[in-house]
Amino acid sequence: MRELEEDMWHKFVSGDQKAFATIYNSNVDSLFSYGMRVFSNRDFVKDCIQDVFLDIYEHRKQLSIPKNINHYLFIALKRSMFKKLKKERKKGDFSEFETFSFITEHNIESRTIDKEIKEHQKKLLREIVKELTSKQQEILYLRFSKGFDYIEISEIVDIDHNSVRKQVYRAIKKLRQNKAFKSISQIILFYSLIDC
Repeated sequence: MRELEEDMWHKFVSGDQKAFATIYNSNVDSLFSYGMRVFSNRDFVKDCIQDVFLDIYEHRKQLSIPKNINHYLFIALKRSMFKKLKKERKKGDFSEFETFSFITEHNIESRTIDKEIKEHQKKLLREIVKELTSKQQEILYLRFSKGFDYIEISEIVDIDHNSVRKQVYRAIKKLRQNKAFKSISQIILFYSLIDC
């Protein structure tokens, strides 16, 4: 997988349009899903994704080979969103936490999780997850839905990787206090159903 990504990136850097299109098509849905959870404005998220791909295309010859293209693009998107919103609001003194609020509910509402999960159970799960902080929801999503490791997550959310570990531990501990989540495996299953 790593070798295929490297090969694709080399072709893209060399100006191969098909390689660029492949990178775009392989990652755009995942980026959009994440972007909509961070800031739920479709046009804004789409513009930021376009900005990311335009930027990497224009500066492709200066780019190094990322260890993980999806991870690299997640970081680029988060930075693009923050920069664009900061520019649009013309405020230089607000933090990311005042700007973005991670939304777990977005995709739960828009899809059927599973026929075996009844409507009242889905409602219960949404209410339980709302008890977590926005940052905890985002970190659990990146960990269990997207499979990023702690260091990768720390680079996306811009906090120390030890803090990411603590946030995951605290969030899981809080979820496990509820009877709906009796084990970590149930928490992982829940997050795997939120997004693909």
